[in-house]
Amino acid sequence: MPIRHPTPSSNIRHNLGVYRLNGFTGRNEELLRLRAWLTDDSGQAALAISGNQGNGKSTLATAAAWNAIHHFPDGIIWVGAAGSDSFRLYDIVRTLDTVLGTTLTRISQERWGIGILEQLYRRRRLLILDELSGALDDEVRTLVDIIGHLSESGGRSRILLIDRDIAPEIQKLVGERHLLLGGLSLAETVEFVRVRAPQAVQDTALRHVEELHARTGGRPLSVRLVMGLLLEYGVWSELNSALGELPVYNGSLSMPEMTAFAVENFAAFWPHAGPLLDRLVSAAGGASFTALSELFWGDLGEQAEFQETVQALIQRALVEENNFTQRILVQPVVRRYLAQGAVMLGEEWNRSHAAYYLHYARRYQEIPLQRWSEIDPEWGNIHLGADWLSTRIERIWRRPALALVREPLEREGLPDIVMDSPDVRGDLVQMREYALCLAHYAFWRHPPGILRWLAAGAVASFALDDIRDFGWLLTNIGRQLFFSGEVEAAIEWLERALHIFDEKDMLMEMAYVHTDLGTSLRVLDEARPALDQLWLAFEAVAQLGDQHSLATAYINLGSAYFSMNNYEKAVEQQRKALRISLRLQSAHLSASAHNNMGLALEGMERFEDAHRAYQNALIVFQQMADEAGISTCYNNLGSVAYARQDFGEALQWYEKDLELSERRGAWMDRAATLHNLGHVALEQKNYAQARNYFERSQELYAAFQLTDYVAEEQEMLEYVASLAEEKDR
Repeated sequence: MPIRHPTPSSNIRHNLGVYRLNGFTGRNEELLRLRAWLTDDSGQAALAISGNQGNGKSTLATAAAWNAIHHFPDGIIWVGAAGSDSFRLYDIVRTLDTVLGTTLTRISQERWGIGILEQLYRRRRLLILDELSGALDDEVRTLVDIIGHLSESGGRSRILLIDRDIAPEIQKLVGERHLLLGGLSLAETVEFVRVRAPQAVQDTALRHVEELHARTGGRPLSVRLVMGLLLEYGVWSELNSALGELPVYNGSLSMPEMTAFAVENFAAFWPHAGPLLDRLVSAAGGASFTALSELFWGDLGEQAEFQETVQALIQRALVEENNFTQRILVQPVVRRYLAQGAVMLGEEWNRSHAAYYLHYARRYQEIPLQRWSEIDPEWGNIHLGADWLSTRIERIWRRPALALVREPLEREGLPDIVMDSPDVRGDLVQMREYALCLAHYAFWRHPPGILRWLAAGAVASFALDDIRDFGWLLTNIGRQLFFSGEVEAAIEWLERALHIFDEKDMLMEMAYVHTDLGTSLRVLDEARPALDQLWLAFEAVAQLGDQHSLATAYINLGSAYFSMNNYEKAVEQQRKALRISLRLQSAHLSASAHNNMGLALEGMERFEDAHRAYQNALIVFQQMADEAGISTCYNNLGSVAYARQDFGEALQWYEKDLELSERRGAWMDRAATLHNLGHVALEQKNYAQARNYFERSQELYAAFQLTDYVAEEQEMLEYVASLAEEKDR
């Protein structure tokens, strides 16, 4: 079946590794079946491809997705594990952020399932999950829930799962839409050899294609590895004899043994290939062409030898070349084999790898959040570097980093170690730098391993007598605990950091921590202590004269007063913030101040003034093309119109937000707006319309299994029915 390529003008967002389709051939029956499953109207959300190593599962999935790309105009997202970890649910939200520009990594972990579902619900989007082995039980359950909800809603989004074995829970949902992939047929193998064989051995491979097919079982990777071996052996009979010595599994050569033979044979003929491949095990997510030359090849030989060796590796199917992203990727089966001996590289290599990718970690601090997708291809390598350095810190002190930093280090200190070793000091410096970079990254994206990395960085900072960074990393541990809902624990870490900054008179750092403490106390409904902390943050900022921070402090104070129902004070603080933000020409601060002022004015029942403030905020959000901000303003304008009993205007604003939330795919926002519209219709005594709004809202909440909200909408529907019945009497 021919693979149809999208037109160059296509703007469908995806991260498919189309390099896999180089020379793709055969699999017509499988492609037709997958296309039917991907594009039919059955509403069944999940399908799966399983099979042994080397059968081409990922390649087939890529071909099927590419062939059906126009059926998924809302995007195709391919998700694989990062770093040295197994698959985690975080990999899905992180990849959605990178490919689609979502902000799912900013929501709490317990809401990831709903966030992923929102990105698929009532859209035409394909999510491909490659190799789920190692996923935690609760993560599998979350995926099962997502698939179940999508299937119940009868939507057009699909989830394609690729693994050697499919989990029983998911298998039940997949049902018959499970493709167990075997090798190529003999006829397909003939065509495959014509397309993929190196020119020098093509004729030989075609003459012996039946034996080749029998040896390999038609597994595409195994066929390519054998053709690569033929480049070295030259004579089929000698190679065939050598292959006959290898173990057989299910009638064909064992894939792991075949891989080992191919790697070791190649390394014997190419002296630099072995070290290069061993190093490439550390290339999590592949290596850029630049990194391949500068780091992974490095001191192995001259540039001419480098080019020759890399091309030989590509010819022999040991690595793949992705020209579009300018990266080299080791075949997964090859990587698994090499990983068994990678420990032999020693600390010096791991240290060099971590040092090289520290440059990319720093870029997360250097460029705007909107451009982080430029760095994201290296996230796996950054992840690996941070993991190795954390392990190194724990090995130096022979204790987990979090256990070390939980102790009152400020009083008791660390156990003594020899610090005169350049390697030890260098590793401490690198760990501190990684932790500082990833603290900034984690403020927005919250990777699962972050607490360990921050703790290791804090230990390194303390050992280096860098008290400022030690305190800053304690602050960020507190921030991550706050994000995960452990607010009381967060406060303990923040107070430790505050004590350090206070002793050193670090005013800006004190301002940050006082603000975080104020926010934490507000979450615990301790309004007065929270306000005290925010005033302390203001006093610290006021001494520095930083106008942007001063405006932020005023906004935070205004919000605190608002939460205490002291609306006059809230308006006063927001006006001060607005004055500064206008002087700074800061659109974001101006919009926030206008909107917050509107909330306080509405609380004072100064509806005309509140309406004007919301309108001013809306203008700024529209200038910034900030759809979330625009949505907030639409809802606030609808609310103040409702409070003024101008139900016609309220209807207009809520309808605007309804249209916007549909476009954004913000289904929970849409459900809330439908609920508000229901109340507007009730006030207009349009009971049929009110019932329609509440039913639509209930349908959305039910699709996401938010049972409390479903019950609330049911109560409203019963109330509407009683009013309608009373009217008809």
